[in-house]
Amino acid sequence: MKGICKLCLQDSELQQSHIIPRSYFKRLKKEDGKIIVIQEGNKSITGNFDPKEPMLCRKCEQFLSINYEHYGIRVLRDHKNFRKNSNHIIIASFQYEKFYLYLISILWRASIAKHVHYDSVQGTEGLDDLLRYCVAERTVRINKKSGLRLDHFIRISIFRMVDSTGNISDEVIKVLLSNFVQTRDDTTNGIKWYFIVEGFIVFYHFFVGRDLHEIRSFKLISQLTKGSHQKIMKAEINQSKILTELFNSMIEASKQED
Repeated sequence: MKGICKLCLQDSELQQSHIIPRSYFKRLKKEDGKIIVIQEGNKSITGNFDPKEPMLCRKCEQFLSINYEHYGIRVLRDHKNFRKNSNHIIIASFQYEKFYLYLISILWRASIAKHVHYDSVQGTEGLDDLLRYCVAERTVRINKKSGLRLDHFIRISIFRMVDSTGNISDEVIKVLLSNFVQTRDDTTNGIKWYFIVEGFIVFYHFFVGRDLHEIRSFKLISQLTKGSHQKIMKAEINQSKILTELFNSMIEASKQED
């Protein structure tokens, strides 16, 4: 169908665009995985769910794929590039800005999507436009004149989910994909979004702070940082309120389907 491409803003033939990259859904279908659908507090499970909508022109689809998705998907899948430790893993040969913008591109698409599946992500027009600009320009700087960066305001932290009790096997953990959840972050008076993919939980923290010093000094556990290596902390499912509630919901929904 014809329409305005959300990325380049040109009148184009729009593709059926995925918000969360199609590769994740393909793997779930191939491995008969389950997708946790979280919608307005109602949690259910489906094994055949693949939300997409007219959003991007073909050129911009290719732009996202080449510049972000090929690399971003490989980062979390290439276990040969992991150095595993007792409470964390190290990802080698890490390209911080590329991976950060890859994850921002997913959040941006979820925020502007009309599909009911992504109603949980409520951005603003100004924030959406800022995310679009950074993704399109392949930069974390919010404009060419300012020293302010997108990652001053949106911090991303990632944890590798584990269950040392053995109640949930690692094979199950790695084939789960959750919808986005948006919530208030009471510790910072900000907003937090998160979703699960390929055994990892990705958190986006939106925090403006009182001044630039507070913004720049604010740090999170397992936050993405600049450098050639990235440290990802492990998160025990039974020690995290968010993960415990999410996996309990998955189990309850599974019982309802049986």
